[in-house]
Amino acid sequence: MTPAAPTLEPPYGGRDAHGMAALVDAIPEHVGEALRRTTESPWQLPAGAPELVAVGGMGGSAIASELTSAMYADMMPRPWLTVRDYAWPACVNARSLAVLSSNSGNTEETLALEAQTVARGVPSVALTSGGELARRAEARGLHRQSVPGGMPPRASLFHAWVPMTRLVGALGWAPDSGADWAAAAALLAERRGALGTAAPEGANPAKQLARECSGRTVYVYSSAGPVAAVGVRWRQQLNENAKLLGHSAVVPELNHNEIVGWQAAGDLHRGISVIVLRDSEDPAEHVTRLDLTAQYAARQGASVHEVRSVGESRLARLASLVQFGDYFSLYLALLGAVDPTDISSIDDFKRRLAERAKAR
Repeated sequence: MTPAAPTLEPPYGGRDAHGMAALVDAIPEHVGEALRRTTESPWQLPAGAPELVAVGGMGGSAIASELTSAMYADMMPRPWLTVRDYAWPACVNARSLAVLSSNSGNTEETLALEAQTVARGVPSVALTSGGELARRAEARGLHRQSVPGGMPPRASLFHAWVPMTRLVGALGWAPDSGADWAAAAALLAERRGALGTAAPEGANPAKQLARECSGRTVYVYSSAGPVAAVGVRWRQQLNENAKLLGHSAVVPELNHNEIVGWQAAGDLHRGISVIVLRDSEDPAEHVTRLDLTAQYAARQGASVHEVRSVGESRLARLASLVQFGDYFSLYLALLGAVDPTDISSIDDFKRRLAERAKAR
């Protein structure tokens, strides 16, 4: 007798023992909370105009920076770097602004970067819920933007993304994002009605896409424009929520190398789902390349799907794609009967890393 297919209708019980579904459903409220917090306590920046901004962070903290950089790349008059490492590049110096971003405040790479800002005399601010980073920021008299603790950092993305974008406004590098975020929150609340856990699978495109992609490897393709950072977010959510290996790439670059990997059709390709992320601002050249790439992948055996952004502003459209991807990864986790919150592999890796450090 064939077992019944897992349902995507709540309640989820033990399949979501730690409540990730509720956190994804609460994204519109996260935006509202972050908007209120950054309005009541705006950024206080060091004196002087920085030659560049360098954001140091990992995981969810880093992707908030990537999304911000992607959104304003054609507006910002100075470079914006995202550093996912223990060391800053040489260009980060006393004429820069360092943003030390760690949800927990205890990310070892970010703490290493904080120590280097002291050694190099780099003006700094912090974005954290507490921990050692908050202690150091207070000791140094640095301005700190707070984010709420007690949730997985990836589920706190909008709590970091909102202040990141408002930092761009505080620098005078782009208009303040407050009004766009207010409109985005309303859009995301409306979209929750179609994509959220309460929306039945028969009318829910995120649940339907998860059902079609379940059991497959997911490739996320997009334009190299602002949506590229969303593709990274989708890949990371596939990793952490759904416990799946995922892949993301962008045109035109993938047409100069990765497309050759599709050349020999076979069983491997038939186990891949390609999801093409689309946005109304995609350049015509990129649209053509995505069309042709999708056609080729389908011809080589992959299942090909498309997700389009919605919304008036660029910010709202990017946020709509992030929300869809978060739901998609959640539903893949539920179909795979894996706890979307669990990150025991990261916890185990950190334990082994600490053991190796003690042994040195």
